[in-house]
Amino acid sequence: MSLSLPLAAQSARPAPSRLDSLILQAQKPSRYAGGELNAIRKDWSQVDLKWALAFPDTYEVGMSNVGFRLLYHALNDRPDALCERLFMPWSDLEAALKREQLPLFSIESRAPLSAFDIVGFTLQFELCYTTVLAMLDLGGVPLLTKDRRRDDPLILGGGPCAYNPEPVADFFDCFVVGEGEEVIHEISSAVRGWKSGRGSREELLWQLAEIPGVYVPSLFEIRYGPDKTISAIVPKKPGYETVVRRVVPDLNLVPQAEKPIVPFMQTVHDRLPLEIQRGCTRGCRFCQVGMITRPTRQRDPNQVREIAKRGLASTGYEEVGFLSLSAGDYSCINGVLEDFFEEFGPENVGISLPSLRTETMTPRLAEQIGRVRKSGFTVAPEAATERMRRVINKGNAEKDLLHAVDTIFEAGWDVVKFYFMIGLPTERDEDVRAIVNLCAEALRRGRKKNQRASINVGVSTFCPKPFTPFQWDAMIPLEETNRKHGILKDEVRKLGRSFKDLHVKPHDARQGALEGALALGDRRLATAVLHAYKAGQRLDGWTENFQLDVWQEAFRACEREHGVGLAFFAHREKGQHEILPFDHIDCEVQKPYLWDERMESLKEGATDDCAYGNEHCTACGACDYEVVDTIVFKSADYAPQAPRPKVELPKERTTLRIRYAKDGAAIALSHLETMTAILRAFRRAKLQIPHTQGFNPKPKVGFGPACPVGTESEAEYLDLELFGTPDPAHVARHISAELPLGFRLLACEPVPASAPSVSASIRGLRLRLELPEGAPSLAGPLETLAQTPRALVMREREGKAPTPIDLKTAVSELVLEGERTLRFLLRTGEGEATARPAELITHLVGAEWAAPGVTRIVREGVVFAQA
Repeated sequence: MSLSLPLAAQSARPAPSRLDSLILQAQKPSRYAGGELNAIRKDWSQVDLKWALAFPDTYEVGMSNVGFRLLYHALNDRPDALCERLFMPWSDLEAALKREQLPLFSIESRAPLSAFDIVGFTLQFELCYTTVLAMLDLGGVPLLTKDRRRDDPLILGGGPCAYNPEPVADFFDCFVVGEGEEVIHEISSAVRGWKSGRGSREELLWQLAEIPGVYVPSLFEIRYGPDKTISAIVPKKPGYETVVRRVVPDLNLVPQAEKPIVPFMQTVHDRLPLEIQRGCTRGCRFCQVGMITRPTRQRDPNQVREIAKRGLASTGYEEVGFLSLSAGDYSCINGVLEDFFEEFGPENVGISLPSLRTETMTPRLAEQIGRVRKSGFTVAPEAATERMRRVINKGNAEKDLLHAVDTIFEAGWDVVKFYFMIGLPTERDEDVRAIVNLCAEALRRGRKKNQRASINVGVSTFCPKPFTPFQWDAMIPLEETNRKHGILKDEVRKLGRSFKDLHVKPHDARQGALEGALALGDRRLATAVLHAYKAGQRLDGWTENFQLDVWQEAFRACEREHGVGLAFFAHREKGQHEILPFDHIDCEVQKPYLWDERMESLKEGATDDCAYGNEHCTACGACDYEVVDTIVFKSADYAPQAPRPKVELPKERTTLRIRYAKDGAAIALSHLETMTAILRAFRRAKLQIPHTQGFNPKPKVGFGPACPVGTESEAEYLDLELFGTPDPAHVARHISAELPLGFRLLACEPVPASAPSVSASIRGLRLRLELPEGAPSLAGPLETLAQTPRALVMREREGKAPTPIDLKTAVSELVLEGERTLRFLLRTGEGEATARPAELITHLVGAEWAAPGVTRIVREGVVFAQA
């Protein structure tokens, strides 16, 4: 479902006729292209520059990335440019595209990847590299930059991995090192000017290298010594010895979308994203993002409230994510939360703080976050012993963690999630055992505050990253990771059944070593990446797609060609003066500073945070004190809003029964996704809807029977409860104005409060099946069905015995129109036999005609129970 198309939800073996037409239709312009609320589609003939933002993962992952979304809107704000999005399709759609010899295309206009001027890939983590190659290949773009011609797109990379892009340097024309909000416009102007002339591709790359923060790998020669380490990094362009990162000095200058995109499907982070702080100077020695995003820059708290207000009004989201490396570090967090809940609490809008440090958790903060809904709560201690926390400069103590747990459970949460790492430098077995023992103590204390207390523990293997004090350290091999996992399992086993609510789940160890090699590797690893891709690897971040044996063979191929393999890059300690693959990239935190911090870790020394009350600069090099410096607000900088006048909601309640249609892109939505899209439309329409009570209040909206994915409908129903006695016509107008593409409101009528719910009232569904040309006639199978006393089909259920369904009981009023169109009544409701349209189709003409997207299925009406 990664491209928001009905096709994308199909299985790997659909029947050809209907599927083929769907693929071909996807290439044609349509008002349903993409379909998401607030997506932007421009006229290609009216702009000079075409950008594609490509995320090398599935749609639900990519659309959760805040930077990806910000750049999309920033580029579309340019009158001379357009920007569209591409994601990696699941294997079924990839196979369909290859079978039909169709290219990977964009969501907005269905344009092939090769049609764009610039394709910008977000490189969020190293295991996405094979997916980049898959997308280029599907899009008809040569994999190697040396093979591209003048008319091929400029392939650009950005994101955290651009700080060491050497393993994929052969596949990219250039990279943006650092923050992209400003540099994308300079790149746009350069490419636009180049397009109007006759310059070569090489001349364009030379021009791009003049832009601060743009790294062109082909303008550097890498030399290797007899010991296989790098002996020199030689620039080919005078004055281009290093590439200094780009940094936006003031977060308040980062443009925010007035109308952010609202995906139809549920994304990984399904909420309104709002970045409240960028950068971190806590100095955790394992943390790359804490080094490369320095200094700390906070958003003006007065701006935070206004951005949230506009975003909620234009999206209908029920939750806002306050994004930073740790929201508890945001100096005005309590005041902002108080005002937020004062304004949006009555509308049951919640807040998500993705991660909190244990030492910043206070009873006041916990109470604020839990005012609307209480889901899971995440904290990241990282290490379980005081010694290890000093080694990594985490800056918290065991008492902080236990106090945080007490506070969270006492405030009413049932579940807390912890994150720890194993394999950190100087770690001992007792440090690994301490993870389980510390969590067990936290659960003991938590049960005293909340009997339902439960703790989930995620344990990942430490991976050394560039531009951190641990970049010289070796990563532990897979065998050692598995041994440490065994220690964790043994400790959990010792606790016994009394600690069944403590769930320790180590992350998949197989991917870790590869990530470590790719994070610290050089250009010779392009051989391994290309080999793995050609062997079928893509979407390696998904455990079901990752194949360790394929990657191990890829590294062996690299070793055969270059004499270096997995162990050389991942499991070897580097010397202080060794030239690292990324030494020509300047993140402005200086290499000597990082080495000094490594030495401090061996002495368990502390380095203070320079952003919060510590006037002593640590001289890391990130600030120039003129343009780039720390920006931290104080409580006095925040102007609390005037208290919201109390609005007494009417005691009267009205229930409206709404009928609506689903077609176009909306038929690709599941029942849950349909419910979410409708409820967000109600929020945008500013309807006053009563909510349930409890930890997770829900709006009082009751939906009718689920409409299967791929089924069109002219008869979807829901019951909507509202405060007061509003005019149904007025409500209908407001709802119609906010419904996304593919939804149409057909009726809105009041029903008595005593009436049965819509789900309890519907007794039958009237459907129409339209088999495609070339399908068998339905006349014979229907005659056979009519003469059969019973027509049993067996419904398979995972982990359960098959359920027999009698189609003779479940289906009635069959009327054949022509040879291939059938109308019938499908019985539903309590005590009635139920069947699915696909089961009827399979029984009549075979399973190949029941595959999604092959036969057109339309829900035309419903039958209500007699009053």
